[in-house]
Amino acid sequence: MTATKSMIHRPLLALLCGLPGSGKTTTARRRARETGAIRFSTDEWMADLGVDFFDPIRVNLQRRLDQLWKELLEHRQNVILEDGTWRREERDEIRRIAVVLGATTEFHYFDIPLEELSRRLEARNSAAPYGAAPITSEVLNESRRRLEIPDASELALFDRVILHSSPA
Repeated sequence: MTATKSMIHRPLLALLCGLPGSGKTTTARRRARETGAIRFSTDEWMADLGVDFFDPIRVNLQRRLDQLWKELLEHRQNVILEDGTWRREERDEIRRIAVVLGATTEFHYFDIPLEELSRRLEARNSAAPYGAAPITSEVLNESRRRLEIPDASELALFDRVILHSSPA
């Protein structure tokens, strides 16, 4: 019997977009349990290697991790990318690759006020959880300036969109 396209499992690519402290890792871990996905966190890899989170080796590591998640999608494995993806161009390229590889695309956007992020990061920095880069208020503010907030036209390009915001 020949398998038709509808009979073939479509892997999931879940892409997370948000600033430090917004809840990406917590959500990624939960989605990994729910979907059996392999979760990619460059910060955790940097910690495992014993390298400073901001060391230039990060570029080479990211390149290798990008190859790995693509290979996993090719093998029909669900994948979660939790590194923040602040630039639209980067998100577009990841989504394009996922579509070419036949994946369902799921996009999580974390819209958390800066004051709440500052509070969370202060608590996180004092507890120093494994694999979490220490983020100062200066780094957070610079990150916010670099974030390209997704608009409705971009969100419409994904198969599924989940918006996360802090409770009122």
